[in-house]
Amino acid sequence: MNTLLYGNESYLLNQALNDLLNNRLGADFAMNTVVYDASVQPFSLQAALDDADTLPMFSDHKVVVIKNAVFLTKSKSLTKDEIDSLTRFLNQERPESTLVFMHDNDNIDTNKAYVKELKKHAEVIRVKKLDTRNFRDEVQRLIKEKGLRMTRPAFETLIFRLDENLANAHQEIEKLEIYGRHMDVEDIEALVSRPLDNEVFHLVNAIMDKDMKRAFSIWTDMMVLNMEPLSFVGLIASQLRLMYQVALLNKEGYHREEMINLLSVSTPTINVGRVNRMLALSRKTNPDRILEVLNHLASLDQKSKMGLVDKRFGFELFLIEAMI
Repeated sequence: MNTLLYGNESYLLNQALNDLLNNRLGADFAMNTVVYDASVQPFSLQAALDDADTLPMFSDHKVVVIKNAVFLTKSKSLTKDEIDSLTRFLNQERPESTLVFMHDNDNIDTNKAYVKELKKHAEVIRVKKLDTRNFRDEVQRLIKEKGLRMTRPAFETLIFRLDENLANAHQEIEKLEIYGRHMDVEDIEALVSRPLDNEVFHLVNAIMDKDMKRAFSIWTDMMVLNMEPLSFVGLIASQLRLMYQVALLNKEGYHREEMINLLSVSTPTINVGRVNRMLALSRKTNPDRILEVLNHLASLDQKSKMGLVDKRFGFELFLIEAMI
């Protein structure tokens, strides 16, 4: 049976794909699995459908996987010919093959007719991100599995730096296993990087709160990590633009899922978690103030690129001006 596999936790998504391949093909699934990436051009849906229509060579079954199926979202659509081909494919039984549509996000556009058709004729597997409590439990399980020990403050520091990213948790804990068995806060701070997106969020939060001390503390930490000021400007601007859009949509009465569908056109990585964080931030201010801070950023960006102001000094001046 064909499968739609999607969700906003990449580690669990890949795990679900591996389970599916093991189910359909057994442990030696590599020889009868073909993978296409819809986000890399040139990508041909017709080629993937033709591949799934071809008999397997080394077993009784084959699996064709289309990763990054962005055509299932609002950001991209299929042509009429592609929709016709897909519809014909979905309406025919093919016991010798499975076609997997895989998308690493929650922003599937269920209003599209061909997405409805796909959900009607396919097994739908939606992978959900772990909530905070379950994420902490999973990290504790991994630490115990690896035979590691750490102080409670070290564990809390690790949790903060993992930013509820399960794939990152597995990578970082494997790295900690190589380092040693007993760890304190200093070990975690030295070995596990702080999540940049999280730092940007906290800086924007400090700006909205007009908390200059906290903002400069975060900025100083970024300087220690050799963060390029103009790169940081771009990240902050991206967060502020998203916050502005969320604030306006919230004011107009849109629900979270509706926001995700609308915003996914310009922000493919949007998900419930990001919308919730932006909603929390936007409630601390108003759209006019967000635009004001964006204007300060645009001015800094222009002056820095023209060489009219030192990049670091200009950014620090921006922080002061944004909180007046």
